[in-house]
Amino acid sequence: MLLALLPLAAEVRAGARFEVTGSADATDEALLVRVELKNVGDRPASPLTVRGELLGVRRETVINPGAASGETRVATLSFPLEVPRPGVHALTLLLEFPDIGGGAPGAEPTASQRAYLLLALGENAPPAVKVDAPVAHVETAGRMAVGVESVDGAAHRVRLRVLTPLGLRAGDVEAEVAVPAKGRAVSDVTLLRAGAPRPSQQGVLVVADVVDGPLARTAVSTGVVEIDAPAAWLPRHRSLLVLAAILLLGAAALEELRKSPGGRTA
Repeated sequence: MLLALLPLAAEVRAGARFEVTGSADATDEALLVRVELKNVGDRPASPLTVRGELLGVRRETVINPGAASGETRVATLSFPLEVPRPGVHALTLLLEFPDIGGGAPGAEPTASQRAYLLLALGENAPPAVKVDAPVAHVETAGRMAVGVESVDGAAHRVRLRVLTPLGLRAGDVEAEVAVPAKGRAVSDVTLLRAGAPRPSQQGVLVVADVVDGPLARTAVSTGVVEIDAPAAWLPRHRSLLVLAAILLLGAAALEELRKSPGGRTA
């Protein structure tokens, strides 16, 4: 078993933040993935919950105590040996830990970070596509235009997934995206704020599973979602306020006219 390279996917803000590396090994009974987590942030993360998903199978482990700033901890996740389709697959990760400093001691909110490993299982297949996720902006809702391009000169069918940290949700993407041999296919994904702090930056994963051909050739990209502060109430409703002021002034003028000696009385 070969572990292909694994980039980051961080929630980009102050606090704990992890760089993720790892390796995989097959025993007679299971595929064991060793996940190394280095806290490169400025706050501790303890306890640290590691949730992983590979080929539709989910595993979870808790590291307690977790990692102080600068420390590395190791989580081992066990998955079935059966691989329905050889090739490169993504082990997607969700790391959860208390947001130290984000609330009262002992009652801190939960922070999270997305990460991934690319595992070559059975075959180390070359990439077929590349995927990109431009910066998206969300106040309450927003959209991300996910792009996919072929890198081997052939057309492909790709299943996209957008994986978010806690406090952010992604709507359904197209079941399959047709990627031309040349050019870029774009799929718009709806993003919804579900409690993420604002303003803040949140890291997401975009996973592109190539569904055609005998080998799995998964591509992954990281993206950043800007959670914007709400617009100021006054500028947002200025036109309504102006209209209300005009109506009130008009009503006051009519009342003064009614009360005046030459005005009409009931």
